[in-house]
Amino acid sequence: MNKIVFYGCGNISQSIIQGLISSGVSVKDISFIDRNPINKNKLKEMGINAQNKKNPVHSEALVILAVKPKDANNALKEISDITLSPKLISVVAGIKIENLNKYFNEAQIVRAMPITASAFKKGITAVYGEDNNKELVKEAKKIFDQVGKSIILKNEDEMNVFTGLIGSGSAYFFYLLEVYEQHLLRLCNNDKKDVNDIMVNFLDGISSSINNGTSLNEAIKLIASKGGTTEAGINSLKGNNVLQLFEKGIISAVNRSKELGDEY
Repeated sequence: MNKIVFYGCGNISQSIIQGLISSGVSVKDISFIDRNPINKNKLKEMGINAQNKKNPVHSEALVILAVKPKDANNALKEISDITLSPKLISVVAGIKIENLNKYFNEAQIVRAMPITASAFKKGITAVYGEDNNKELVKEAKKIFDQVGKSIILKNEDEMNVFTGLIGSGSAYFFYLLEVYEQHLLRLCNNDKKDVNDIMVNFLDGISSSINNGTSLNEAIKLIASKGGTTEAGINSLKGNNVLQLFEKGIISAVNRSKELGDEY
C-alpha cells in the first residue's frame, strides 16, 4: 500500500485513520501535517508520526486534504511547496477539482466525501475523478472500501448531492435521536448507560430489518396496526409535514455544498 499523508487531522481524518488501522494498515504507512496541538496529540497517541514539511512527499504517496473550505487555499499552497506533482485526494466539501488544480503543474486529483463512521469501518464514501485520473480513483476507492462502503460518481455535480444527503446525513439522525434520548432518560431514571444500550439495540434492530431485505414501507406496516399508537404517531408526523421539512433540510445542505464550490 502507498504511504498516506493526511493534511489536516480533524474529526474526519482521525475517523479514516482509525478505520484504516482497524483494517490492518500499518501506522508506519500513515503520516500527518497539522498545526493544531490537540489534533497532534491525538495522532501521536495512535502512533502516527508527523510529516516533516521540510522533506518532500514521495511521488507515490497519497495526500489526503482534509481541511475546512476556508483553509483550503493556504493548504494547497503549502502542499505545492512540498510536492510539485501530488496524488491528491480532497475530502474538502464543495471545492471543485478545477479549483484544487490551480496550484500544481502535473497533479493527480480526485475528490472524496467520507463520513465519521469510517472509524468503525461503517463509512460511506463517494469518490469522483476525471477520466485522466482513473487509476487514482481506483486507489482512492480501495482506501475507502477498507473503512466501509464507497461508490464512484459519474459526474462532479453529484458530489454536492452526496454531501448533503450522506456527508451530512448522520448528523440529521443524531439530531432526531436527541428527542428519543431525552424521553428515555426520564424512563430510565437518568441512567445514561441503560439509555445508550437501548439506543444501540434500537438502531441495530432497524439495521437488521433493512439488511434482511425488508422494504421501508413493509417495515412500517409490520409495526403500525390499524388504530394503534404507531399509526397515531405517523399520522401526526404526516399532518405536520415532517417529511417535507426533512427534505428541505437535505436540499439546504446540497445547496450549501454548491455555494462552497462557487466561493472557492
